[in-house]
Amino acid sequence: MHIYDYIIIGSGLTGLTIAKKISQETENILILEAQDVAGGDNRPANLNGQSLDNGLRFFPATEASRQALGFLEDLLGHTVTSGSKENTVETYEASGFKDFVGFGDKSPEFYDQLSYFLSQEVFTLTQTPYQWMQSLVESLKTKIQTRSIVTRFGFEGLDSEKPVLTHVMVNGTKQLYAKNFIFAGPIKDLGLLIPDDVLNARAKAKLKKSTAWQAVCVDLFHTAPVEKENMFLLNGTTDDDIGPCIGRFLPAVTAEDGSTSGQISQWMSFVDSDSAEDTENIGLVLKKIKRQIKRAFPEVSDSVQKERIFVSPALSGADLKLNANLSLPKVENLWIASTQASRYANLLGSLMQAQLVLSALGFVTNTLSLAEDVSSNEADI
Repeated sequence: MHIYDYIIIGSGLTGLTIAKKISQETENILILEAQDVAGGDNRPANLNGQSLDNGLRFFPATEASRQALGFLEDLLGHTVTSGSKENTVETYEASGFKDFVGFGDKSPEFYDQLSYFLSQEVFTLTQTPYQWMQSLVESLKTKIQTRSIVTRFGFEGLDSEKPVLTHVMVNGTKQLYAKNFIFAGPIKDLGLLIPDDVLNARAKAKLKKSTAWQAVCVDLFHTAPVEKENMFLLNGTTDDDIGPCIGRFLPAVTAEDGSTSGQISQWMSFVDSDSAEDTENIGLVLKKIKRQIKRAFPEVSDSVQKERIFVSPALSGADLKLNANLSLPKVENLWIASTQASRYANLLGSLMQAQLVLSALGFVTNTLSLAEDVSSNEADI
């Protein structure tokens, strides 16, 4: 029976960056991924033959982002940012476009998710995030096992004060053993994977009831170009519970003769996980996104040739108490690396959570200290 030093559950940006750092000290690790390919939400997408990020990927120009990007540069061995640039967020009203100045007293319920994209200054990237993922996957491919759905956690000493996680059951049949486990999947899954002796019914009920937001994304390929590359927040005059959408235009594809064959824009809104279980609600969000694009950019709407829709897993809703070192209470060898457990969103949340878990495990990173950040985690999860 083989025993790994670490089993990492989830091959998104968090799981892969943790694995990359740990692999510098031990090769005896395994990454489990439920999907057919590794990469999670940050795997490359394709529209009209063009590779692009799977949804809006973004770094506000903050100190936390700078340190997170420095951590990533150390892992990849090259620079990933070339500085910063202004990001004037614009909105559209009947009189035309104007700078977005805030929601006033009508902030959407998912404001915490949306506010991440409203930064007035952003870091410019030398590579797209999906290219980071391709590099990480290539360097770790012998350690990644896809189509591996974890169906149960196996423990020893369930009747003791400190039960020990010894193995995971994969696809209902295969048992894989390790000394340490790092969970980078959806936190609500823990309610199904962990027995009541470890995570009691009250904690599971609280976790199940916690509000989680999912991103509803639509990418459009259109022939009418828009030169601006800043963010646009669109809501119109509709008084509903769906809320606004945010998006931006990617640089137009330019041929050798200088002509443009078209352009891709990416748009996103949010829906709570309970509502997302009904596909009709997803449809309503998509309809509003497209309605607002048509209102603000009619020429774009009329020239759409292809579209791509993506609904993310839960991005928040981690109502689960953790130890100060981000391990699960009572289980000293299970660390929670899910981005849902971070107080940061998007790419920054993924990299920050990876660094915090690595710090807790004793691996040195250039992040904010665990002590500085964990108080926020203890309050939020």
